[in-house]
Amino acid sequence: MSFLVILISLTINYLWLKDFDRFDDSWFFRLRCRVESGTEKLQSLQLRWLAALLLIYGLPLLVLAVLMLLLEGRVAGLATLALHVLVLLVALDRTQPGQMAKEFLQRWNEDDDEACALYLRDDLNLLADRKPGSCEELSEFFSQHIVYLFFERMFVMFFWYMVAGPIGVLVAYITYQLRDSHREITPQEQIDLIKLLVTVLEWLPVRLVALTFCLAGNFVRCFESLRQTLWSFDRSADTPAMLYDYARCALAGLVSDAAQESPSEEDAIAQEPGARGQTAREISALVSLLERSQAIWLVVLAAITVFAL
Repeated sequence: MSFLVILISLTINYLWLKDFDRFDDSWFFRLRCRVESGTEKLQSLQLRWLAALLLIYGLPLLVLAVLMLLLEGRVAGLATLALHVLVLLVALDRTQPGQMAKEFLQRWNEDDDEACALYLRDDLNLLADRKPGSCEELSEFFSQHIVYLFFERMFVMFFWYMVAGPIGVLVAYITYQLRDSHREITPQEQIDLIKLLVTVLEWLPVRLVALTFCLAGNFVRCFESLRQTLWSFDRSADTPAMLYDYARCALAGLVSDAAQESPSEEDAIAQEPGARGQTAREISALVSLLERSQAIWLVVLAAITVFAL
């Protein structure tokens, strides 16, 4: 059933329009505010944030566990299937990387760096606390973001769904929300613990995605890069930069060929000469790499399901 759930979720996710975010995350922020307000009566600061953290994880997981028990075996298993799809859809991001790249490249090929920066800041809610100093930094920032977004909202969720079902997906979702929503008054100990949890959640998926990049791109260059960091465990590691480095190695020597052989709309946009045109071709090739990697994962998940590995 796992492969069917992922396939249905991807189909629904793909068919949604970019601006139609049916599942917003406001419920989580309301839950966090209420829980943290309720634990303010505790005198110990450490006990306060620990209790809040346990409740923030525990309450949604308890609700999900009860629903799974209540729906088990109902309507020939369709109720359980629907619940699994719903949890995965909440965790998946509804913005398609291909569409994001297309909109960014339209502005990029008009030589309008300000429009690119506004797109990142206003449409994608990025660049809130930084301003790239050059067009190269701007394109690299976008490329890192698109790779990490695909990794965080697709590959990580697929991995933990296969390992622990909807419970694993919800744990990963809550962890990412806690990481992205901490306030200035959040204790540093809590921030450090969340960073550690994110590192644990991402450690194996990062390496599996890097191996997938090897299969979908330049195997020798990408595997050499992966081999250097294969067993490292560093909570301060820059995962977006690491994934982007793997992706660039996988695309080494393939960008020009891909642009010539793939007459897609994105590649047509990327035919501008000079450095900007080369950057546009790299972004288009990056999206193609992510799509090929997703296809490889689907094939592997289908094989696991069929042969019950």
